[in-house]
Amino acid sequence: MMRGFYIPYGENDKHAEALKAGLARLPSNFTAELCGWCEGRGRYSQTYNAGCGMGYFSAMGGCERCKGAGLIQGDKPASASVIHQVLNAGDRDG
Repeated sequence: MMRGFYIPYGENDKHAEALKAGLARLPSNFTAELCGWCEGRGRYSQTYNAGCGMGYFSAMGGCERCKGAGLIQGDKPASASVIHQVLNAGDRDG
C-alpha cells in the first residue's frame, strides 16, 4: 500500500468504479491509467504456497504493480495527488 493513500476495507470495488468514472471525465492522454493487474481495486486473488507438502491456497493480496492504489503512471504506481485528482474528477457534476 502507498504511503498517504488507503482504500478502506471492503471498498475496493467502489474505489475501482470511482477511478473508472474519474478517468472517463479526464482527457484521453491523461498521465495515469487503471492498473491492469487488479483492475483498479488495489487487491486481487493470489495463490500462496502453504508449506512443505501442504499444497496451495488463494487469498486476496495487495497489488504489487500499483502498490494498492489502483492506478499506474507509466510503469510506476500513481502518486496520491494523481489518485485524488482522478477521484475528484469522477465526483464532479456535469
